[in-house]
Amino acid sequence: MRKKKKHKRIWSLMLAVSLLLTACGSSAEPSEETTAEASVMQLMKAEGSVGVLDDGGKGISIMERMNLYSGYQIGTENESYAWINLDHVKLIKMDESSDAELQKNGKNLELQVRSGSLFFHVTEPLEEDETLNIRTSTMTVGIRGTCGWVHVLDESHMQVYLLEGSVHCEVTEPESGQSASAEVAAGEMADLFLYPPEHGETRCEILKKPFSRSEIPAFVLEEVDLDALGTVLADERTGEGEVLVPVFESSEYEGYGSAQGGVIPALKEGMWGAVNYQNEVIVPFEHTNFQAPDEQGNFVLVDTTITEQTSDFLGQQQTWEEKQSSYTLFDSQGNILYEGEHQVRASGGMYILLKQGDETDAIEYYRLDGTLVNTFPENSFCSRINGFYDGISMVYHSSSENSTWLGGQEAGYSYGTGTFQVGEVDRSGNVTWYEDPMYLEYLNKNEQLYQEALEWERSHSSSGMTANGAGASTYLPRIPLSTVNHGYYPAGNPNAETGWIAMCSDQYEFVSECDLYALQPDREQGFVRSEAFYDETNSYRSFYHDGAYFYNYGPNMVWVLGEQDVLVDFSRYPGMTSETVDNRIVKAVYDRIFMDNENYWLVQNGEQWGFIDHDGKETAWFEDASRFYQNHALILENGIAYLINENFEKVQELGEADSVGTYGELFSLTSGDTCRFYQFGQP
Repeated sequence: MRKKKKHKRIWSLMLAVSLLLTACGSSAEPSEETTAEASVMQLMKAEGSVGVLDDGGKGISIMERMNLYSGYQIGTENESYAWINLDHVKLIKMDESSDAELQKNGKNLELQVRSGSLFFHVTEPLEEDETLNIRTSTMTVGIRGTCGWVHVLDESHMQVYLLEGSVHCEVTEPESGQSASAEVAAGEMADLFLYPPEHGETRCEILKKPFSRSEIPAFVLEEVDLDALGTVLADERTGEGEVLVPVFESSEYEGYGSAQGGVIPALKEGMWGAVNYQNEVIVPFEHTNFQAPDEQGNFVLVDTTITEQTSDFLGQQQTWEEKQSSYTLFDSQGNILYEGEHQVRASGGMYILLKQGDETDAIEYYRLDGTLVNTFPENSFCSRINGFYDGISMVYHSSSENSTWLGGQEAGYSYGTGTFQVGEVDRSGNVTWYEDPMYLEYLNKNEQLYQEALEWERSHSSSGMTANGAGASTYLPRIPLSTVNHGYYPAGNPNAETGWIAMCSDQYEFVSECDLYALQPDREQGFVRSEAFYDETNSYRSFYHDGAYFYNYGPNMVWVLGEQDVLVDFSRYPGMTSETVDNRIVKAVYDRIFMDNENYWLVQNGEQWGFIDHDGKETAWFEDASRFYQNHALILENGIAYLINENFEKVQELGEADSVGTYGELFSLTSGDTCRFYQFGQP
């Protein structure tokens, strides 16, 4: 679960008073009318710092099973939670750092959530004349008998996650009356957006998609039995009765990209295009490269031209090749969403442009209708497009405009300062900036070196020796190589052609770092560090998720060292540096390691294919195997392909094949030149 961000509340001062829990009792006495309509609303229990305001805004002391009334406000601080009983069959749990207000009129009950998150569980369906709405000022979630949670990011963005039943969601723009509505089913989440006037004609939007078990926050998991609910989540879609069913087969293509959202890129006669799962052409095969689709099927095709350029320099003619690329973003039906010279990536239900200039670059976030959401000017040295993970993308900002040089005039050691920040961008375009933890680590190290230079000079003062020229340094920005996931993100600077890799937590704290180029491969130990060794071919692998590449799973990375892959875990050696790096961080060494979002990772050694868990422990080996997808994988035994589950049990026989694999959300069987594709469905 991602960290909670601190926020201010209007009534925080009153709240502090109510937290004293004195024995003086309530300062507010509800009217007979109010008592009659809300006698069964109760604060069942509270944990940590929880406050209550009455309908007049006055703080009151709290106790377990205290009655709540219409107009009452409840708030929780960090690491604090409140459980509310509404009519005995409507149960609410407020997460930490949350504010909500109760409103009741007869059998009509509303919870207005100003900020934070709350879990709801209605154990019995509501009567025809009953209503229960969770809302903001512009958004409403109508609940009849269901289980899930809501998360209010701000006044213009709310998320709804459903574990059981269904809910009706609405977004309404108050001035124009424009609205959008949607039904959300169990296993789905919805983003509810209210856009500003400059957004254009579309002011209200609801985007739905499946969510996975890993997205369920801890405060919800504590209250539900997922197995008892039986809800099929995004990483568990092969429930009872579901099997792999044929999609299409073809022998006319030379290669494929990752399949998502009903679209799969395909290579024909050396050119890329795209087809749907019925093998119908969406975009003709006329392009030189591709970027795989996001979860909604939006994808990019690239056209690159190479021209020969010549010039005369001091009477000598020079010739070189100049490469120029153009990019076209398509939706799943082949409609053009963007076309131009700027790099573009579709992810998280949006698309992102990298606009490169002579001195500075900019990263721009757009809605799929072409509406600009936000622009982030970037230093050209460290510009990079990162996609979305769990609703968050990441950007980097650096500035040397106010840079100064610190250090001792006497000691002669100085180090550069400036502004270096990592930004979290949500799908509304809002950004939260944090200090670059690697820059803070740089400052700490250089301050120590400076103090050492001063101390050396003091110790040699009698001889008249000075430390002049002791050293100077500048910070080489380490930008996020991919968006934070499972609590971590890797940082480096591929634009600077260096091997520096750092791992940082989602709390924006430095974990450890190394110089990848200084690691010599070792088949038994993974690698050894050598002062004399330096290989710029050392690299790291990625996996594809929702239109973007990711180079880590939590603190794990897969390094390519020589002809082997090495699975490393930075958290095994906190504080590791390039001078201290050793193979205690190594978990596994194979010819190939395919890291992804699944619980078991595919590995290859020679002609054998198998799986390891996240600790690097081997589980099973086969003559061929695919990656896991939604807790299932394909294996090949004696030339027969089988679908297996995470217990490595065979659940379906698929017939003869030469090899098996996955392309995104599709499984594949290859026999000769023919590739057969399958997806989950009803038999």
